[in-house]
Amino acid sequence: MLHLKLGLDVHFLFTAPRYHTNQHFPVKALVDSGHQVSFLALARRHSEVYDVLSPKVLGRSPLLQRLRIRVPPLIHFWKLMWSLKPDVVIVRDPNTAYGFFSIASARLMGRTVIFYSQTLMHRRLRWWERYIRLFPAWLARAKWITPLLGSPDNYPPAFGALRYVPFVMEPQTSPKDRKWFHDGKIRVLCIAKFMRRKNHHLIIQAIARLAERYDVRATIIGECTIEENFELLSEVQELAVSLGVEELVDIRLNLQYWEVQEEYARHDLFVLPSRNEPAAVSPLEAMSHSLPVICSDSNGTQCYIRPGENGYVFRTDDLDDLVECMESIISDRERLKQMGSRSYDLVCSEHSPAKYVEKMVAIAEGRD
Repeated sequence: MLHLKLGLDVHFLFTAPRYHTNQHFPVKALVDSGHQVSFLALARRHSEVYDVLSPKVLGRSPLLQRLRIRVPPLIHFWKLMWSLKPDVVIVRDPNTAYGFFSIASARLMGRTVIFYSQTLMHRRLRWWERYIRLFPAWLARAKWITPLLGSPDNYPPAFGALRYVPFVMEPQTSPKDRKWFHDGKIRVLCIAKFMRRKNHHLIIQAIARLAERYDVRATIIGECTIEENFELLSEVQELAVSLGVEELVDIRLNLQYWEVQEEYARHDLFVLPSRNEPAAVSPLEAMSHSLPVICSDSNGTQCYIRPGENGYVFRTDDLDDLVECMESIISDRERLKQMGSRSYDLVCSEHSPAKYVEKMVAIAEGRD
């Protein structure tokens, strides 16, 4: 285990399939605190942000790719690990082939290993599952972090090695700096790639119901790059027409990260209607812009919402419950603004960069 002192330069190396946007602020927090950060990824994606760090994209081993094993060219990967000489290696999804090779390389180099996965910390786990899952961590002498709290009122921690480290987010638009209800209308924002489980149909149906009683508009921002995305887009557009709300719903495609951030600041409420969402960072981004937020109860990051304080969690796929949650917020504009202010306060208190850095260094040192 490392013998570090908080504030000294530590070299953190992340290995992951891609440099997801939910890693932008954690990386920035470490860099801004004087630490060195490297990132080894298998591939790039359209929505990624490289303002702070540009990951080294390794590609995939052509030979093992034929066997459907997703790992980088192993000799190249090994040489990079040795040349970078990290102090701490943070391995995304240690149960994958890429994760396994990252762990093995780090341990051969004698480095500290931290597993990172999007698994619920407090959840039901059978005793034999606990030992099976713990075995890789025990073998690698690793700590394990997750951004998902789960249900602490119902379950103990799934296993002792697991630590809760929520997504980090910098405050963006404070309550006093934002403008509400442009042109007197309540503007709802939904950001979701055009995939079935994202439930775009549900937000369209909810807007159709609420528009009967409120002056409400919606913007849906989504990624559309392959045929199945465009097929779903057509269905969503047809649904809006059939419900008579095509003029109330603005659909925007493939925006850059900075463009999305500007849209948060132009809206009044954020809704993510998706089902089985492992760990959405968009509700937290909306909170950083002082928006009240709503998501489903199958969203891993529902733990960032304090129901009744800064938003609501609705029953997955339940249109009536979603409409009720949205109406509870938009029916009282002053309360909507108060809930948005509470979102901002939670970002500052629970998701601050300084808090994240302190936690990560403590884990690396073995103090947590």
